[in-house]
Amino acid sequence: MFGDFGKYKKVYSHLFDTYGRSWQVCLSFILQIISRACKFIFLPIAISLIIANLSVQDFDGAYRSVYLFVAFSLTLGILTPMVQYLGMKGENPVYQELTGSYFSRLITSDIEYLNSHLAGYLTAATRHYVDAGVTLVRVFRDRFINTILGILLPLVVIFWVDIVLGFVALGLSIVQAVYLVWASHAISPYRTMSRELYKKNSGRIADVVSNILAVRSFAMEEHYANRARRDASREADVFTKRYGVQAKLIGVRTGITVIFFMILLWLVVERMSGGALDIAEAVLIVTYTGTILTGIQSLSSNLDEHDDLVDKIVPAFEILDRQNKICDLDEPATFDHVGGEIVFDHISFSYYEGKKGQNVFDGFSLRIPEGQKLGVVGLSGAGKSTITKLLLRFNDVDRGRVLIDGVDIRDVRQQDLRRQISYVPQEPLLFHASIKDNVLLSDPDASVRALNKALRSAHAFDFIQRLPDGVDSIVGERGVKLSGGQKQRVAIARAVLQSAPIIILDEATSALDSESEQIIKDSFSEILKGKTAIVVAHRLSTLSDMDRIIVIEDGKIAEDGTHASLLRKRGVYANMWKRQLRHEEG
Repeated sequence: MFGDFGKYKKVYSHLFDTYGRSWQVCLSFILQIISRACKFIFLPIAISLIIANLSVQDFDGAYRSVYLFVAFSLTLGILTPMVQYLGMKGENPVYQELTGSYFSRLITSDIEYLNSHLAGYLTAATRHYVDAGVTLVRVFRDRFINTILGILLPLVVIFWVDIVLGFVALGLSIVQAVYLVWASHAISPYRTMSRELYKKNSGRIADVVSNILAVRSFAMEEHYANRARRDASREADVFTKRYGVQAKLIGVRTGITVIFFMILLWLVVERMSGGALDIAEAVLIVTYTGTILTGIQSLSSNLDEHDDLVDKIVPAFEILDRQNKICDLDEPATFDHVGGEIVFDHISFSYYEGKKGQNVFDGFSLRIPEGQKLGVVGLSGAGKSTITKLLLRFNDVDRGRVLIDGVDIRDVRQQDLRRQISYVPQEPLLFHASIKDNVLLSDPDASVRALNKALRSAHAFDFIQRLPDGVDSIVGERGVKLSGGQKQRVAIARAVLQSAPIIILDEATSALDSESEQIIKDSFSEILKGKTAIVVAHRLSTLSDMDRIIVIEDGKIAEDGTHASLLRKRGVYANMWKRQLRHEEG
C-alpha cells in the first residue's frame, strides 16, 4: 500500500480540488467529527459516571449523569442526519460537474485514441470514475472518520485515565493497524486483476452486442456465449484466490485481536486490584477497549473497500491527464462568414509517424475555389478519405498547411471549423433515437419546415411518412431498423439541415441502390447549390456532373479535369469508367 502512495496522493488531491471546494461537503466533515466526539467520548463518559454514582449510591449525581447522556444522545441524533443532508447537497453539484467535464474530455479526445479502445471499456471507466469518486468521499466521511476516531479518541481517554494502559493500548493498536494495512496490500494484486478483467470483459460484451447482426449472420451466438462464460470463469478464479487469501489474513487478525483483548483486560484487572483504578475508570477502559477493537476490525473492511474505489478512479487520469495531439490555440482566430475556398498547400501526412514508406501524402497540393463541386476518385488506400479527415482536423498534417479562405485551419477552434463543414461519411452515424432527433443533431433549433425541407432534399421524406411513427420512429442502435439506403438519406438530410458553406460526401451514396443513387444524384444540384463540395465516390456515375474531378494515385493527383475531358484523355479515369460500365452491363 505504501509503495503506491503516489496513487493515493493523486486521487485525494483530485477529490480535494473538486469536492473540497464545496462548503457543504467541508461542513459535513466538521459536523461528522463533532458527532463522533459525542459518540466516542461523551456518551461513554456519561455511562461510566452513571455506573460510578450508582456504585456509591449518589443518586443525584446519577440523575445528572443521565441528563448528560440524554443531551449528548440528542446532539448525536441531530448531527447524524444533518451530516448526510449537507453532504448530499454539496456532493450532487460536484458529481454533475465531474460527469460533464470528464465526458467532455473523453469525447474531445483524439479520434485515433478513441478508435483504439473498446467503447464498453471507455463507458465503464467513465461510470467508475464519477461513481467511485462520490462514493469514496462518503466512505471517507461516514466510515473512515467514524473508524479512525473510534480508535484515536478512546486511546486519548485511556491515556487520560491511566497512562500505562494508554501506552499498552497504543502499542497493541499500532501492531493491529500495521498488520491490517499490510494485509490490504497483500490482496491488492488480486483486486487490480479483478478490476482489469471486469473492464475488459465489459468491453467485449458491449462489442458483441454492438455487432450482433454479424454474430448472428455467422451463427456465432454460442461461441460468444461460451467466451463470456470463460471470461466470467477467469474473473471468478481471481475472486476465489482473493477471498481465499483474505480468509487466511482474517484468521490471523482474529488471533491478534484475541491477544490484544486478553492483554488489556488482564492489565485492567491487575491495575484495579492494585488500587490504580476505580470502578468508573475500569468500566470506561473496558468499554473503550471494545470500541478500539471494533474500530480496528472495521478498518480492515474499510481499507479493502477504500482501495477498490481508489483503483476505480485511477484509470480516469489517463483521460484527465492526457494531452491531445490535435489541440486548439489559446487565442484562436475568428472563423465566421466563410466563403469556402480550400487549399492543401504542400502537405505531408502519415498515419504511422516516424515510419518510412508509410506517407499517405508527401508534398501534396490542391486548390478548390469557392463554390466548386469537386469529385475525388481513386483506388482504396490512395488517400481519398484522408483528404476529408485532414480538412475536418480529425488528423493534422505533418508538414504544410490546409487553408480555408486563406486561414490555416489549425489557427481556429475545431468546433468553429466543423460548424462550417457538413459531413456525410460512408457509414451513416446514427444514434439510438428518433429520425427527427438524428437529423436535428446538426441544428437542434431548426423549425419543422426546415426539417421537412432537408428530408425532401435528401429524398427521405416519403419513406419516413410510411413509417408507423413518422419522424418520431426510433432507428435503433446505429440505425439498424433502417435499410442502408434509408440510413444514408437520413445522414444526408442532417448535412443539408446544417446549411454549412462546405459539404463533404465521403462515399455517401455507396450504400444506396442504383435507383436511390440516381435520385440523390439528381438532387445534387439542390443539395450542393452555393456550396464548396468535396464528393468522394467509388461509383464514377455519381460524379459525372461535378465541376471538376481529380484522380488520386499513391497520394498524388494523377489526373484533373471534368468528366468529359478525363474520358477524352483515355487515361486512368477513362479506364475506371470502362471497367464500371462493363461490370454494370455484365
